[in-house]
Amino acid sequence: MSHPLVLPMLLQMVLAFCILLTLAPRRISAIKKAGGIKGLVKAGGFNQKLINHSDNFKNQFELPVIFYALCLLFIATGTVSQGAVIAAWVFVVSRIVHTLIQTTNNVIFPTRFLVFLVGAVALMVMIGVALTKAL
Repeated sequence: MSHPLVLPMLLQMVLAFCILLTLAPRRISAIKKAGGIKGLVKAGGFNQKLINHSDNFKNQFELPVIFYALCLLFIATGTVSQGAVIAAWVFVVSRIVHTLIQTTNNVIFPTRFLVFLVGAVALMVMIGVALTKAL
């Protein structure tokens, strides 16, 4: 597995599982603390911090899906460039920072938005590289 896109892909996958492995015990604890699901519903559901954590886990199945598809496209076609590799790393780092922001203080604007934008632009760069290789 010496392809330069394998490590950023794996790191993105590890991030998703780290979020899940920290989310599950927190949800279970909140349910137990409320006396069960019915108690949690009566209390108005999970607190905002736990909702943010859950939202972040869901986010791992939005833009990262495009990231995985692009990486697999580059790997399968053998057409990766240094620009695509750099963009892949920028994307993964942006997702890590986005996760840290969303699961802690969750300053949406401008902090989290700008980090999200950096990741989205990195994906656009990868798409641009893929298009130039395809044409």
